[in-house]
Amino acid sequence: MTIALHTLEGTKASTEASQSRRSCDGRSPLLKREMPGLDALRGIAVLSVVLYHGLYWNPGARGGESAALERLSHAFTFGWLGVNLFFVLSGFLITGILLDSRGRKNYGKNFYLRRTLRILPLYVVTLVWLSRVVHITWGYVGLCLFNMANLSSYFPVGGSIYRPFWSLAVEEQFYLVWPWVVRRLTLRRLAYVCMAMLVVCPVLRFLSQMGRPPLGDPHMMTWLIADNLAIGGLIAIFLRSRFATLRNVRRLTVGLLGLGVVLLGIAVSMHLLHRATPAGAAFQAVPFDVLFAGLVIVALLWGDGPQVLWWTTPLRFLGYISYGMYMFHLFLFDLYDKLLDRSRFVRPTVMSLQAGLARFVIVFMACVLVCFLSRRYFEEYFLSLKGKLASGAGRQG
Repeated sequence: MTIALHTLEGTKASTEASQSRRSCDGRSPLLKREMPGLDALRGIAVLSVVLYHGLYWNPGARGGESAALERLSHAFTFGWLGVNLFFVLSGFLITGILLDSRGRKNYGKNFYLRRTLRILPLYVVTLVWLSRVVHITWGYVGLCLFNMANLSSYFPVGGSIYRPFWSLAVEEQFYLVWPWVVRRLTLRRLAYVCMAMLVVCPVLRFLSQMGRPPLGDPHMMTWLIADNLAIGGLIAIFLRSRFATLRNVRRLTVGLLGLGVVLLGIAVSMHLLHRATPAGAAFQAVPFDVLFAGLVIVALLWGDGPQVLWWTTPLRFLGYISYGMYMFHLFLFDLYDKLLDRSRFVRPTVMSLQAGLARFVIVFMACVLVCFLSRRYFEEYFLSLKGKLASGAGRQG
């Protein structure tokens, strides 16, 4: 789920000429080793998820809510879309990494080694810790280690499950298949595959919601939500094509953002922003995915301007620690509630706005501290091994 983007400085004419020349070589100059605009998007994604879970998700764990806190909670109803933004970013970044390295020696070995060093250490530590404190079973741990956390309902593993792991399973299953697809197809055919996924996945979600055939949860199964990844992959392909001049990139940005707004208007007017109906299950996330694809290009175009870098500093910091934030935040919210239950203070039957905000701020700040320490003193050690153990490739974060 990682990496960041850059834009070039200079006059419009010289930049566009440079863009046109570099496009002929198969890679847009908007693509660089360091891309701070995408770090900011990752920060927005993880902040959305934490706000959703901290202020909206599972209000029953806190008892009832005051009217003011309930209104605030509903303001973050769509915070779950932060996961979709992560998927679009991942599709863009991973597809780009694979395209840039598919002619190199040890293509598959290097990719999987780098992904393992990024994901597995913190993942394993979290699994072991959760098995000790929240009663997840070793059967569930095994499913997670075999990249099948989103399939836990099909196995009699018992015990608790930890919700963030389902999306990691989607990412891991994507990693298992996508490198071999990218290596074997031309750029044009790979684009066709991505476009097919944009059509097929919503259709499958519609059919699965109807139970004809039952293909699993329409919002958790990789084969039903791969369009989130595909639209990011399509942007990565376009920026490595001969069509990716600066003018065309800007036109595509406007087109994607405009299309996303139109589709969102259609979804609102036709009541398609709810998952209860087959049409809603199929269409709910589509407008947002289109908007997110547009935002990825916005981040590429303007994400490294001096003023943008200044005001996005907090978001880029959250992007820096986003993996840990995503892994730990639910556990820390649950821990806060348990500590409050065991304290000498009696939890009110109805949580006030002040108490709800205090809960969020305390847990959020604790999570930031824990995740910074994890990134700085634990994750960074394994990230430093990527350059030593795997050859080539740029930063994967």
